[in-house]
Amino acid sequence: MPKRPTTKREVDKRKTSKALRKLRRVADRASEEGGPGLTTWEKDFVEGVSGRLEKYGSAFRDPAKGRLEEALSSRQTHIVRVIDKKSRKPAKDGTNKAPNSTLSRGKPMKASGKPKWTPRVRDINDDPVQSEPPAPRHEPPSPPEKRRIHLKVVPGGKTTGRGR
Repeated sequence: MPKRPTTKREVDKRKTSKALRKLRRVADRASEEGGPGLTTWEKDFVEGVSGRLEKYGSAFRDPAKGRLEEALSSRQTHIVRVIDKKSRKPAKDGTNKAPNSTLSRGKPMKASGKPKWTPRVRDINDDPVQSEPPAPRHEPPSPPEKRRIHLKVVPGGKTTGRGR
């Protein structure tokens, strides 16, 4: 298992408090009366991230997972946005219940008037069976005539000397 970096990094207190505020606001909006509610995984995520933000000022340690001056990693920020979007969107049946999946999509896009793409291939089994070769429709072409090419010297062209 690779060692984690041991460098201590300083995260701006304002960024930490902003991330903590946003996380709590999203969780409260999702949990309120008529809200979609949080799944157990989302509840654990909110508790874990908010605990790390309060204790360390940052919710991640590995610099490969996000910008070092931010309080949340890029994936954590994405999950907070998904929960926020879920908490703002009312359900289709009129109630404010969210679908089962946190990352669920809405309606699929409408298909355009174009037909579905199919590859341009030929099936050799669809070719008609020929019992005998077809008769030639016309006589084979006669060989082309041999013409003699005539070349002509044009006056006023370039001189053949080396220098001018």
